[in-house]
Amino acid sequence: MLFVISGASGSGKSTLLPLLRAVCPTVQWHDFDERWKGGGTAERQQLLEQWVQTALHTEGDFGLLGQCPLGEVLAAPSTPRLRGVRHLLLDVGDVERIRRLHTRGDGLATQDMLNWAAWMRAHEAYPDWRPDVLMEGGWDDMRWERWHDHPDVFWSGTTFDVTELTPEQTAQRILSWTTDPAAMS
Repeated sequence: MLFVISGASGSGKSTLLPLLRAVCPTVQWHDFDERWKGGGTAERQQLLEQWVQTALHTEGDFGLLGQCPLGEVLAAPSTPRLRGVRHLLLDVGDVERIRRLHTRGDGLATQDMLNWAAWMRAHEAYPDWRPDVLMEGGWDDMRWERWHDHPDVFWSGTTFDVTELTPEQTAQRILSWTTDPAAMS
């Protein structure tokens, strides 16, 4: 099983990684950015495919935390070979996101990041919401037709607002989600 925990910058992915490794050691958890060397949409999608390939060659469950929208995960060339995919979008309110990003001081506290977070929320709920954001300038090997051309496709995304939770509380909720998808509902 591939567990993807996605979210825009400031949603808490990096903070959660060591906690998830501690509370859910049966999953091999990784940060997408461990391999990220920069680039645009196509490079992000190619790296996602490399992560899917890694998951395929890993015994047991694999977890990936990164800015990986559900549509990209489903369109990665090797995704159908996985035993399964579960996708969770971590989200925080805009004011909290700005506070976190200001605290980090990495220059990502921008309107563009807030727009990306808003797009990710809409995409998690509606596969037809502005697919051009992923497709334009994307990697030619992506298989968009797996979801874009089929309005009846099962869209398995879940959004989890962690604005008011501690990282420890969030990790416990994610642990429940790994065993019971309804745990987030």
